[in-house]
Amino acid sequence: MEYILDSSVIIKWYSHYDEDWRQNALSLLGLYKEGDVSLYAPELAVYEISNALRYNKNLSSSEARESLEYFFALDITLVSMTEHLLKAALDIAYRDNITVYDAVFISVSDFMKIPLVTANPGHQFPEKHRNIILLKDL
Repeated sequence: MEYILDSSVIIKWYSHYDEDWRQNALSLLGLYKEGDVSLYAPELAVYEISNALRYNKNLSSSEARESLEYFFALDITLVSMTEHLLKAALDIAYRDNITVYDAVFISVSDFMKIPLVTANPGHQFPEKHRNIILLKDL
């Protein structure tokens, strides 16, 4: 199985608290480490994850840096942004009245024909897109 990951899913790996659906995120990570699933994320995710780590009040700067190093060590496939993907994201953003940042994940999912897993249903509106899986349902 293959999945595109939203940053909201990835950041749950670094939580010190039992957030909603954190166990689902950790289970998905475990499946990836065992080679049972392939994971992808748009390059944009790296910036969103870094920013979330930076503003996590429970992490020191060195812990945030270690968390980022851990993410890169996982070697999740990062999808480069192209003009085509960004134009598609812009169209989605206008159509669904969401940010381009959130639309990028949908655009990559649509282009690669791989389901997007998200923990932020309010951002990607899974009811409008058949290829979105809520983390809680995984």
